Amino acid sequence: MSSFAQVLVSALSRRPLKLIRVVVGVGCAIVLGLMWLNLIANQRAAEADEVGRIRQQARVHVRAAADTVQAEIDNFDFALHAARQAAMAGREALNMFGSIVTDAMPPQLVIQLFLIDASGYLQYSSLGPAPRNYLGDRDYFRTLAAAKNDRLVISDPVYGRLSNKWSIQFARGVWKADGEFMGVVALAVSPETWVTKLKSFEVEQSDVFAVLGADGSYLLRTLYADGYYGKRVPGDRPFLQHPEQMNGDFSVAGALDGVARMFAWIRLPSGLIVAMGIGLDEALAPVQALGRQSLLRTSLLSSLLVLASAALVLALGRYEKVVEKSRAREEHYRSVLDNMAEGIMIVDSDDRIIGVNPAFTGITGYGLDEVAGRNPALLSPKTPGARNLGELIGRYRSGSWEDDFDGVRWNGETYTGRATLSVVRAMDGRLTNRIVLLADVTERRRKDGEIWHQANFDSLTGLPNRALMMDRLERMISHARRQQSSVAVLFVDLDRFKPVNDNFGHEVGDRLLCEVARRLEALFREEDTVSRIGGDEFVVLLPRDFESAALEATAKKVVDRLSQPFGLGDDMIEISCCVGIARFPEDGDSASALIHKADVAMYRAKESGRSAWST
Repeated sequence: MSSFAQVLVSALSRRPLKLIRVVVGVGCAIVLGLMWLNLIANQRAAEADEVGRIRQQARVHVRAAADTVQAEIDNFDFALHAARQAAMAGREALNMFGSIVTDAMPPQLVIQLFLIDASGYLQYSSLGPAPRNYLGDRDYFRTLAAAKNDRLVISDPVYGRLSNKWSIQFARGVWKADGEFMGVVALAVSPETWVTKLKSFEVEQSDVFAVLGADGSYLLRTLYADGYYGKRVPGDRPFLQHPEQMNGDFSVAGALDGVARMFAWIRLPSGLIVAMGIGLDEALAPVQALGRQSLLRTSLLSSLLVLASAALVLALGRYEKVVEKSRAREEHYRSVLDNMAEGIMIVDSDDRIIGVNPAFTGITGYGLDEVAGRNPALLSPKTPGARNLGELIGRYRSGSWEDDFDGVRWNGETYTGRATLSVVRAMDGRLTNRIVLLADVTERRRKDGEIWHQANFDSLTGLPNRALMMDRLERMISHARRQQSSVAVLFVDLDRFKPVNDNFGHEVGDRLLCEVARRLEALFREEDTVSRIGGDEFVVLLPRDFESAALEATAKKVVDRLSQPFGLGDDMIEISCCVGIARFPEDGDSASALIHKADVAMYRAKESGRSAWST
């Protein structure tokens, strides 16, 4: 509410008290006249103020909803761009990306990611294998097949022939480098799930949010479940009559339920229209009820002047409660940003900080007076290689972005921060501000690193465990398959290790395993992987070509090195080992096959005696 409106409301709320004092001083006749005039003026002003507040509230909510919807559209479009690249890379990349997309999006929001070939038949779906399905008759496919340039197409809700669900299709075309049309990649988004986000912006039961196509067709609506599919708003709506306008407001009775509402609307860059309607009857009911009560009281006061003071004070008290409630609601909306847990920083087009919230000060230690007009780079250390927040913000001039950065507080203490950036543009497209949400994720990242290390490394020797070893082996095989090279696997099993535990104790046995790990690491290069997969078994991965003689010489080095005595305190311990050798692609084309072949070869070596190796 503007300062002028606040002064006006304050003056009107004090006026009845002045009139009461006049009544006491000048007599009944003057009191009655002023009382009725005041009643009418206050009622009109209250209704006018309430309608203005409703209009402003609708604008605020529709702007927030529009930002949310646009952010979701940007996310979907980003996924489509990446999916298109994956589709060009092949089915395996598309399968992997489809799983990533469905897992990364909010649960049940994305029904499926799918690819339609140039002939209109479904070629891929993230839901899995599907029967042959012709989708060339879909409007979005025909639009993109005939398009001369790359564009995002958003469909009306359609009923899936395979998923048996209503969905909104976000689609982009796929072309070869020579411009030949290859098909369409699309995301099927659940309107039922998406609409739940819009429901968070509703205020009262009769309020409604809707997302419309450029032609007025309903895509999403928060009331009446799926009863709006296939329907359109009447053609007299301002956003249909004036397609050049980007936002506005109007009041009208709803086309589906007849409820009178104050609507505010915004046209998104994609042409979609986000509209919010606040039910006028429900919103004005408190003010109208107050007006009727005031009218009744004034009628009684006209004949009962003796009770004039008490009745007017009561009416004024109730009126002030309504005004205070309205003012408190507006203060609540203004205080939301100030009370968010995340720090908020507003950066102008010249990369200068122009606003922060209290949570920002809590995270960084800086107040607004200390950072106003300065570059966000001051929030990161100047050490080489640091992820500087100022550089990251300056790099992004459009869209949105989210990433970790290296932060430094006012007292020099460093931390790991998470920044989410959104770009705000003027109606003419000029960049005006960037809004950055900041959070301290130091402890979260530390715990993530500990969990990852515990899951992938042997706690005793510090070597990669079986899970990490298998993952690296799969990667080495994939690289070797592309480069037409080899990968060698050495399966090392210690001999005479059990007597060490029996005679010297498990503590000495553990120290011996650590020394074995260090000797093996010293024998191989950094790009090789030495891992402990359990007990006294070790696996060495060698991602390069070997002649058979050279590989057996390497195995001999392992046997010779581990057969040398180990000095553990006052004890000299002698063990030996057997080594099994397997190679890709001769002995297998998968990680599990190579490990199995190396294991079998190791047992062959054991059968021939200790300190041996076998292929």
